[in-house]
Amino acid sequence: MNEWLVLRFGSLGDLCLLGWGLSALAEAPDAGDRRVTLVTKAAFAPLASRFHGVDDVLALEGSGVSTLRDLAGRIRGRRWHRVVDAHHVLRSHALLTLAGRRADARLAKDTAERLRLLAGGEAGDALTRTMVDRFDTTLGVNRSATEGRPPLFALAPTTRADGPLGLAPGARWATKRWPERHWVTLVEALAAAGEKDLRVFLGPDERAWYAASALATAAAAAGAVVVEGRSLVDVAGELARCRALATNDSGLLHLAEATGTPVLAFFGPTVRAFGYFPRLAQSRVLETALDCRPCSRNGKRPCHRGDLACLERIEPVAAATALRGIGGPA
Repeated sequence: MNEWLVLRFGSLGDLCLLGWGLSALAEAPDAGDRRVTLVTKAAFAPLASRFHGVDDVLALEGSGVSTLRDLAGRIRGRRWHRVVDAHHVLRSHALLTLAGRRADARLAKDTAERLRLLAGGEAGDALTRTMVDRFDTTLGVNRSATEGRPPLFALAPTTRADGPLGLAPGARWATKRWPERHWVTLVEALAAAGEKDLRVFLGPDERAWYAASALATAAAAAGAVVVEGRSLVDVAGELARCRALATNDSGLLHLAEATGTPVLAFFGPTVRAFGYFPRLAQSRVLETALDCRPCSRNGKRPCHRGDLACLERIEPVAAATALRGIGGPA
């Protein structure tokens, strides 16, 4: 048996992007008897076990040294043909050290090039690669030999033609969120155009601001169904049913595409050169060309202009047109 061990603890978006490489690896001409075990955080383990090309999942429970030792004990002694560190952080290094095994390949993060871009420099050749490209290189995937299917394609229905349109208005950082008033206008425009099946996807920390918002009122008036408090596998299943998803630059963007659902993505402080743009051919991005972009590696920094112009200037009418173009007529 050709046993592979692949390490990637998180985040959700990165894990889904890694999934494209694992899916392609499973369909490569040399796949043979390869068996892939993926190490990830316990919160992501049930979802990761559904990835095409993943045969087993080892879950990291907690964040202490004792949990690393326990997990290392489950790894140590097994005859791994290849070990791939697809995270390349202190924790993954420590885990392999405790397991007495070196990585055969590690993810190249190109951190220096990203920082140079943030400092006002030019995007070098390294930043022409997407995160999927980086994971492919780490895994040894040859895209000319196989494209691979979306990693969660098995969750998708036979057809999405009659499915809902999805809306994901949240993001971990407020500076990555398309303005709420624009979301309200988009919902109203879709309802006026006859769209009767909308889904609003909320993350675990988004109920607090959403509950009393104008967006919640508009969504309720449009008959939208709110998807929240569900497992990641259930959320992925709901996304898989959608004709398209309008979303900020967030983990749900990549989760939707992992099921094969195209997205309309709003990008503000982050840019294509960081490697996280949508992957599917049908997907679209709306963004504003400003000299101050990118201003943050992950959207954590406050807008130094104070007006969030990069997202404010993306008009709802353009979003409504693009979304209905991706998802078909209501």
